[in-house]
Amino acid sequence: MLSLRLLLAPIPLSNVLPAVMIALISLAYLEGDGLILSITLLGGFAVLAIDLWVIWETVLGSKRIGHFW
Repeated sequence: MLSLRLLLAPIPLSNVLPAVMIALISLAYLEGDGLILSITLLGGFAVLAIDLWVIWETVLGSKRIGHFW
């Protein structure tokens, strides 16, 4: 569910957000807390949506650069 690109990126401290999300989801399952689980899953979907938007803009930008060559 979390962005694989963020997990595999060799950028320092880029894994903090996915790691926190995974830890909170695990904690919510262990404690049976639906509120924390809902908030964390919503945050995970937000991270995924932002990542997909960045990838989409990168694809559009590469198409624009391709028109100049």
